[in-house]
Amino acid sequence: MQIIKIKLSFSNAYLVIDKKSILVDAGGPKEADKILAAVKKAGVNPKDIALIIHTHGHFDHAGSTAELKHRLGVPVVVHDKDAYMLREGRNGEIKPRNLEAQIVKGIVPNSFETCEPDILIEEEMTLTDYGINGKVLFTPGHTKGSISILCENTEAIIGDVMMGGVIGGALFGTRPNYHYFIDDRNDLRASIKKIISWKPSKLYVGHGGPLNYNDVVDRFSKELWR
Repeated sequence: MQIIKIKLSFSNAYLVIDKKSILVDAGGPKEADKILAAVKKAGVNPKDIALIIHTHGHFDHAGSTAELKHRLGVPVVVHDKDAYMLREGRNGEIKPRNLEAQIVKGIVPNSFETCEPDILIEEEMTLTDYGINGKVLFTPGHTKGSISILCENTEAIIGDVMMGGVIGGALFGTRPNYHYFIDDRNDLRASIKKIISWKPSKLYVGHGGPLNYNDVVDRFSKELWR
């Protein structure tokens, strides 16, 4: 199994290559060409992608979903609680965690092309039917419908449950940090605890990264278990 980071304008998408290939997240609006170019560079025929799955429904993770679905003809997956974002082409309520986040909120776009999801997740979902030895697990907190993917190789893609560094991951990208926006702090704490319990060797995040497991434990353990 191989996980390839696709760095985009606002966020990271990921190409997961196993028996088949899937895309995790779809970047911001008008980034379909950049994503497909990265897929081809990785030696994968875009026609062989089996699925597009979203860690959550914000514009920088679902902005090019409609275009990619049209061009690839593959199912689109999102958690049931974030499905309205894809259907309505909007972020929903964003809750900044501090003053810096409040400033960031002011420049975050809030519209993108709508897309009807094909598969809605409620708790867990296995990916074996799509050629990936891994499963989807519910990790809310950043949004009500945030999910993570735990792969058989012990690596995990966790979206915006946390991020790397500061300035959207532009600086110190391998240092674990809270994301700017937190929908529910208690849910987020529980999700970070859950992820730590998996002991993933590497954590791929929506901004910055990847993160090392021991660094994540060092960063969050005192706050989570005090």
